[in-house]
Amino acid sequence: MRVTHHGLVERVIAGIQNRAEQIGQAQQRVMTGLKVEKASDDPAVAGQILALHGSISRSEQYTRNIKNGLGSLRMTEDALSRIGDILVRVRADAVEGSNQALSSQGRRALAEELDQKLRELLAVANQRYGNRYLFGGSETRQAPYQSAEGEDGWLSEITPTSEEPSTQIELIFGEGERVEVSIGSSDVFDLSEGENLFSILFDLRQALDDDDPEGVGGVLQRLDEAIDRINATTAMVGARINRAETLLERLANLGQSYTEQVSDLADVDIVEAVTRLNEEKVSYELALRTGAKVIQPSLVNFVYL
Repeated sequence: MRVTHHGLVERVIAGIQNRAEQIGQAQQRVMTGLKVEKASDDPAVAGQILALHGSISRSEQYTRNIKNGLGSLRMTEDALSRIGDILVRVRADAVEGSNQALSSQGRRALAEELDQKLRELLAVANQRYGNRYLFGGSETRQAPYQSAEGEDGWLSEITPTSEEPSTQIELIFGEGERVEVSIGSSDVFDLSEGENLFSILFDLRQALDDDDPEGVGGVLQRLDEAIDRINATTAMVGARINRAETLLERLANLGQSYTEQVSDLADVDIVEAVTRLNEEKVSYELALRTGAKVIQPSLVNFVYL
């Protein structure tokens, strides 16, 4: 096949341009630190990277859910601990009030203290977490309980604001992992049909105010059952917290693993990249020198062309 001078020049120029492009790609990899910037660089690897980024995104969302859920669960655990503490102190008052040797004035003083404990319990029941009520479930517009006072200044009643039981809030903590991060007021304060924590304290306060030591002693068993109920609920919340913390740690490990896999697929070995750049520069310079020797224009060349 006949090779003309014109064709030879085109080949030399094409080779030089190719070497220049290779230098440009090598420089880009050194500057960005990436060996795959777009799908066309390596479609198969780019697909793997996109899939890993999707996994990272889901893990980050699950992590946010868990952290939000943990905040609610820990606040609930603290509130339940406060309720348990109130009930323990109420029980101590009931034991003291059931003592036959205690005077009527002493029981009256305990009744006044009990009214304050009722207010403490009501405050915990209506405690807020962020923009919602801690024991209100999905209901955010109104407090779970409302109260009224009698002419004597004591609380006369505490009743649920809504007749419907509160709906518990669930968050997705992972693939197939749903965890309830709230507890409805009825699950905490209601014990049985017509019986709740408030009614026990109201009955105890009444027995103390009536100077009825036997009536006071009769409330002790109900108090013990209430304390057991709160302890069991606290343990359940603690188990949810442990589960959430375990999932959070697992997600952190997964996220690190996904990130490392993306790095392995997309990032360049900087030493290798710099070496490659230097090699391309040498090849380019060699192509320029070779081309300068091959392309020796003369008057004959121009006439031929």
